[in-house]
Amino acid sequence: MDIKKKRMIEVSLKLFSEKGFHSTSIQEIADRSDVSKGAFYLHFESKDDLLVEIFKYYSETVLQKINKIQHDTSNPFDQFTKQIEAFLRLFKEHREYLMMHFRDNIHLGERMDDLIFNLHKQSYDWMEDRIINIYGEEVKCYLVDIIIQIDGMISGYFKWIAIHDLTFDPGQLAAYITKNIDVLVRSILTASAPPFFQYQDLHRFKQRNDQTIQAVIKQIKNQITEMERGEREKITEALHVLEEEWQKQEPKDIIIQSMIEHLETYTTIKSTVQTLKTYL
Repeated sequence: MDIKKKRMIEVSLKLFSEKGFHSTSIQEIADRSDVSKGAFYLHFESKDDLLVEIFKYYSETVLQKINKIQHDTSNPFDQFTKQIEAFLRLFKEHREYLMMHFRDNIHLGERMDDLIFNLHKQSYDWMEDRIINIYGEEVKCYLVDIIIQIDGMISGYFKWIAIHDLTFDPGQLAAYITKNIDVLVRSILTASAPPFFQYQDLHRFKQRNDQTIQAVIKQIKNQITEMERGEREKITEALHVLEEEWQKQEPKDIIIQSMIEHLETYTTIKSTVQTLKTYL
């Protein structure tokens, strides 16, 4: 990232946490960043655009740190704890980011809404992967309830840390949080009660997945135009079965898996099919 742009992001974040988003002017941001007002507009279209960039910058930083830890240990529970610790450490170092969210109720329209939704989906996918790796397939039907409760737990800590300016050790707090998550998950599995919410209830996720799946299927169809007619017809038929099954209220995993395995046998489209598999 451009040095000036990064500096303006960091300075504006401090100002927003101290004064609030609406009470901070672009001139103040430029002055404190040692740049002209014109230089500000070279990097950002507006103050709203700056806020979106702040959100992207810190969210991407969090995801990079978390993904880096994924290769540090083979134990999934220890890995999860270290990732939560990295998450806590980053927010401890950038407390201004927390304070900004609690000072103002800011709505920036569709662009920010899409960004937040995409990050929400990434967060869900990451948490789903972590929980299944630790507790196995039996946890699948309880994933939504578990992730909602984990999200509430972590968000609650951030809220209280920000409001009361609490000091904490990221490693100790991460270990405490994941220990309680473990108690929560094992309690849910032991009780064997029916789940309250399931993935099919998350209509916006399914809607977004449908759009992505359609786009990837279209890409596959474009890739097979030069293939021999017989192969093209088999791939087209498999894609049709896949789409038809996915759109059912209760799609059968065995049918979807069979179609994916068949499609993966074609070298030309294998990598695209593997991308498709991540959304099914």
